[in-house]
Amino acid sequence: MKFSELRVSDKALMGLVLSLTGLLLIGHFSIEEPVLPDYLVICMAILFAGQCYRFHPKYKQDNALTNQIRRDGDVLKIKNKSLHTVIGTQKSQRIEIERISKVTVIDEGLSIIIDGNGAGFDFFLNDSGKDIAEHLKSLLSPQEQAKIEFEMII
Repeated sequence: MKFSELRVSDKALMGLVLSLTGLLLIGHFSIEEPVLPDYLVICMAILFAGQCYRFHPKYKQDNALTNQIRRDGDVLKIKNKSLHTVIGTQKSQRIEIERISKVTVIDEGLSIIIDGNGAGFDFFLNDSGKDIAEHLKSLLSPQEQAKIEFEMII
């Protein structure tokens, strides 16, 4: 088993983040001359909290592949992964399927070229390239897939 295939449960990760944050704060304020400046301690606590949020079930649900790439008639609705529910109120991009000429898929990313002219859109997603390609192809008919050039970069 590769290290990248290991999964940490949400509760274990939250416990680790809270423990590290607590230890950092206790260590910082319990000694007479602090080793780290206050702003650095606050920044590290915010960083730990952000990482905890990234593995939260609500974040995972909001950034699930089925919620990021959807089909609505002859239009694909694709949205980038959101950083936070407050910041990530970004609307999804609507792309007409008949205009798509090339799709390039990478891990955690998708690039769509429209009208064959090199102009297009780039999206940042949370899933592997294989999952993105499979989901995108499942939304398209065989006739639509035949008109689109698919490229997978690993």
